[in-house]
Amino acid sequence: MGRIDIFFASRDGQTRKIATVLRDLLAESCSGDIALIDLEASGLSCDEIGQADFTIVAAPIRYGYPLAAADRFLRAHLRNIPPDRLAILLVCLLARKPDRTSAQTNGYLRRWLKKLAVKPALAAAIAGRLNYPAYRWYDLWMMRLILLISGGPTERTAQVEYTDWRQVADIAERIGHLCEGAVQEIGKLSLTPSR
Repeated sequence: MGRIDIFFASRDGQTRKIATVLRDLLAESCSGDIALIDLEASGLSCDEIGQADFTIVAAPIRYGYPLAAADRFLRAHLRNIPPDRLAILLVCLLARKPDRTSAQTNGYLRRWLKKLAVKPALAAAIAGRLNYPAYRWYDLWMMRLILLISGGPTERTAQVEYTDWRQVADIAERIGHLCEGAVQEIGKLSLTPSR
């Protein structure tokens, strides 16, 4: 296998944790280089983007919108990344409900993909972490209101990790299969004689 780039943006650290676990799982099952790139601190040149055999972009949602660093990154570089070699992962508390983890059932993910006008090889929503004590005053009250409406916990001391790590492992396995297919396809292209 060639190179896999995992780009992520993280506000409270859970998306970073998910991206790191994803990298570790892929490293166990795939040969090749796997780069973990923080979009907030990335020094990657534009020429390098899209050169990987597979690209993963992971971002949390905040008040209905994906983190700006990930949205800007995709808008700027989507044309350089073949959709059949792209996975988009959205981390949100709505995905704590098992029936809200796909682009078909998660409105935030569906809306983001539509806004980007992209159909990636894989798109999934992954549940994040609720950590009221770590939130600033405004975030605390907004999150409590959102979770009150959606039937989640509102106790100001609540700290709940909703991330389904089996789902993350399944996503890593699916990406591994997609990467194998991408590498085989690239190999076929490079073996095709030029005329």
